[in-house]
Amino acid sequence: MASDSDPIVVKAFSVIDLILRQGRPMRLSELAESLGRPKQTIHRTVRQLEEHGFLAREPGHSRYGIGPRLAKTADHVLEWCVRHAPRQASLARLVGEVGETCNIGMLDGGAIKYLDRVESDFPLRAELHPGSRVPLHATGLGKLLLSFLTSRDRKRLLSNLALERFTCNTITNLKDLEVELKKIRKRGYAINNQEFHEGIISVAVPIRNSNGRAIAGLALHAPLARVGVKDALSRVKVLQHYASKFGRDFQWELE
Repeated sequence: MASDSDPIVVKAFSVIDLILRQGRPMRLSELAESLGRPKQTIHRTVRQLEEHGFLAREPGHSRYGIGPRLAKTADHVLEWCVRHAPRQASLARLVGEVGETCNIGMLDGGAIKYLDRVESDFPLRAELHPGSRVPLHATGLGKLLLSFLTSRDRKRLLSNLALERFTCNTITNLKDLEVELKKIRKRGYAINNQEFHEGIISVAVPIRNSNGRAIAGLALHAPLARVGVKDALSRVKVLQHYASKFGRDFQWELE
């Protein structure tokens, strides 16, 4: 149910989502009752969606269904899913090989945003879904992509970064972080030893474009109770192999 405090775009999508889930055109009164919002507010939202072609009113009725623009958007979404499927399948194969959760992420302002993630089959795991944003200084992907920025961009970003402490292992001193980033650049991968969540470790490798620039990162996450840091490092070569494939096959999505 949409809340009055939700952004306008969320309220609009809640109307569309409800009609899609019901599988039929709906009257304003039905929409208002189901969403728990005033009929006047629903009417304004529906009229805006109709005006832009996302909804359409049935001829001779006061019921609203899917409009031509939304139908066309649905086609684009399906095309996107088809293009996305190979990357998801490759990530699933990687998880099958290493036996632990893996994800792809990229810089998003002052954080890392997960683009894709496939969980392991083990019940003990850290669940962060695609779209999640995590801190730069306390994660393997974050430190990795910080390390491969140009010196100018890295200094500018670090100067505005709040080095919040999440665990006793979190690096909160800028000089210490710079030393760590230098080590990462030299060895080509990053380690997160319980720096964001207690008991969770990760290793991350860069995904590079055809020019060799690190455009994203591939990481393995695991509970320390099951996988030690040395064990995680033994999977680096496999991660690098898949990272090379992602860089070739899905470069258009990540740049």
